[in-house]
Amino acid sequence: MNFRSATIRSVAALTLLSCLLGASGCSWLRGASPYEQSPESRPLEVPPDLSLPNTTQAMRIPSGAAAPAAASTATAAAAAFVLSDSKASAWRRVGVALERIEGVTLGERVELVGAYNLSYRGESFLVRVAEAGEGTRISAVAADGSEANSAAASALLGVLRQRLL
Repeated sequence: MNFRSATIRSVAALTLLSCLLGASGCSWLRGASPYEQSPESRPLEVPPDLSLPNTTQAMRIPSGAAAPAAASTATAAAAAFVLSDSKASAWRRVGVALERIEGVTLGERVELVGAYNLSYRGESFLVRVAEAGEGTRISAVAADGSEANSAAASALLGVLRQRLL
């Protein structure tokens, strides 16, 4: 009986050993595959000029003088303009922009009506924020309720347009 159990153990051990060798010995018998040796499997080499973004036009000054263009835009912007924003968001943005414009003295702010009472360059008028379709219309309103088309109102709307659009 001892002989029989020893034989069974040795057969089981040999079977286990042959399975282990068969499973792990495949790479011992063959070399590297042609796929691993192909030149296409080398790491990607990026040329040095492609590793950084193109900044050649970063500091380019647009054609034409900036100051005269800003002045002509401010005087030509007598008409109201439309922001593609909600009324609440436009109200906040216009308020912040008006606070930062030099020469603007803000008076009352009535969000329900959407109006800022202010004076600019010696003139008093309202800047109105009203819904207009899918956007918000920004306009200047004179004391009599008509659209303000004075030089001060036109200049202020021009500056607001530049800062908000």
